[in-house]
Amino acid sequence: MARLALAVTPWGEIYVDGMRKGVAPPLTEIRITPGKHLVEIRNTTFPSYAQSVDLAANGSLKIRHKFQ
Repeated sequence: MARLALAVTPWGEIYVDGMRKGVAPPLTEIRITPGKHLVEIRNTTFPSYAQSVDLAANGSLKIRHKFQ
């Protein structure tokens, strides 16, 4: 598995490849399969943020996003 760390303010719903994974915070990390994925962060007050990631096995990445 690969590790995806999240730092989102004030908060955001986390979607990976269209599947809801939870709300950050309190969610700070998720485990996903290695490979290419589309990570989307949604907040009802702001436009959503999307980022493509390509993670290796045992790899890690931190996504930081501040809705403004």
